[in-house]
Amino acid sequence: MKRNTLLAGTTMCILCLMLSGCVSDKTYRSILAEKEALVLDKDKLSAQNEELNAKIAGLVKEKEVLAGQLATLKLQLKEAQDKGTTAEGNVASLQAQVNEKDGQIKTLNARIQALNAQIEELKKKAAPAPAPEGTPSPSPTPGT
Repeated sequence: MKRNTLLAGTTMCILCLMLSGCVSDKTYRSILAEKEALVLDKDKLSAQNEELNAKIAGLVKEKEVLAGQLATLKLQLKEAQDKGTTAEGNVASLQAQVNEKDGQIKTLNARIQALNAQIEELKKKAAPAPAPEGTPSPSPTPGT
């Protein structure tokens, strides 16, 4: 409606100028052609504007989807870090247990070696002394 009013007003102004002799018919036609070209350019720009607005809307939706994915990934990262911290604590605890058990094993090995040494000493003490070379060794008597 606004366009039609503008077109009618412009046409009437140009017609008045033509009738008064200020503008020739040729000038009128060239001005009218320029005006129509501008209107076409305006329509073309409006169509391009609509296309760009549609692309912007698509990009905004894509941005929102990516923002949602980013938030999800941040939550997953936080959970993984928490699990990692827990796992590190568990590793430290298990390492402490391993170290404790290793210490106990070393202590037991030392005790075993000490006991083996005592056993060897007792074996040496319990072993009969070797008989002098000229003396026959006592043979066990039957029945004893």
